Amino acid sequence: MIDSAIIKNIIEKDFQKLINNVVFENENHLKDKLVKFLKLNLPANINIKSEEITKFGVLDLLINNEFIIELKYADNVGTLERGISEIIRYRNLDKIIIIIILDTGKLSKDILNKYSEYFKQAEAKVVIIIKAKGKRKRVDTNISFLENYIIGKHFIIVEEILKNFTGNKDSLKIALHRLEQKGEIERIEKGKYLIIPLGAEKRKYTLHEFVIGSTLIEPYSIAYWSALNYYGLTEQIPTTVFLQTTARKKNQDIKVFGVKYQIIKIKKEKVFGIRKEWIEETQINITDKEKTIIDCLDKPQYCGGIIEVAKALKNNKFDRKKLENYAQRIGNSGVLRRLGYLCELLNIKIKLPKLNIRNYLLLDPTMPEKGPKNAKWRLIINLDENVLGELE
Repeated sequence: MIDSAIIKNIIEKDFQKLINNVVFENENHLKDKLVKFLKLNLPANINIKSEEITKFGVLDLLINNEFIIELKYADNVGTLERGISEIIRYRNLDKIIIIIILDTGKLSKDILNKYSEYFKQAEAKVVIIIKAKGKRKRVDTNISFLENYIIGKHFIIVEEILKNFTGNKDSLKIALHRLEQKGEIERIEKGKYLIIPLGAEKRKYTLHEFVIGSTLIEPYSIAYWSALNYYGLTEQIPTTVFLQTTARKKNQDIKVFGVKYQIIKIKKEKVFGIRKEWIEETQINITDKEKTIIDCLDKPQYCGGIIEVAKALKNNKFDRKKLENYAQRIGNSGVLRRLGYLCELLNIKIKLPKLNIRNYLLLDPTMPEKGPKNAKWRLIINLDENVLGELE
């Protein structure tokens, strides 16, 4: 019998000792050495296959048709990035995935540890970091460098490439231009390109709008009306993707491949309630259900108005305690007033702090400033209460 703990143990100890003074040229060199080692150190009845072809990709190693071993020659971040998409594909094979990272000393310990966590989040059972000397053979041209870099990736982010790029920057720009002319990449915005897969056509191929949006600014979260729609809290399909951020961006209204994106800057104190979701093999940030409702009460203009929030609340698919906590944490009395009023109207039990406020606020700032006043919540009810109360 063999399990992942046994494989991990012999690689971390015995294989590590064997390769201490070896200079690896590339991933294939490492793979050849590891295959020979495993055949000598595992029982004779253990089956080891190299370069096993599956419908989800070519596996570096397959042991006993149970363990997938993928090797990462860690001399650049791009190699580690590709590992995430590989794990997502290979987990469809219903086998135990083991990632081995060869630390060649080119990347920091923090980066290696960060990607180790990413691999585990993507459901790799075991991640092993081994140290050895390594000097990958340099590619001859910038085109070759980029063509190798884009394998298994969705995007080219020039800023990321430059972190590990030692060539001429002007030549890199020319190489990017040539790849764009060849139809292998398409510009999203300055310094960012979508990679066009083999067989796909430029200007006809794209990715999910949330995945595209994740490249436009950092940090970010998919939020407001986009998040409402994602969770099924509104039947309306927004024509704009809303991104929330604490960063400044000169152009806050962007159009990419026919899709509109709006970037909304918020205070750091309002950044909470963010979760991660996998979309098209990419992990994106999105506000959770409760934070989405609170954000929409904070800025109704980015969700189609208060009526959309009322629909979300009537849906009743949220954590009440979390909603109460978020309502106070956001630091806006308008959120408390709107939430209190809507919950009372919709017969939803909720506990909110007492308000000591004199001024009146519009229930829906996207609508005309006309309507009766509600003294309890200090709101101008500029929407028909009957419509709000009869929502489906």
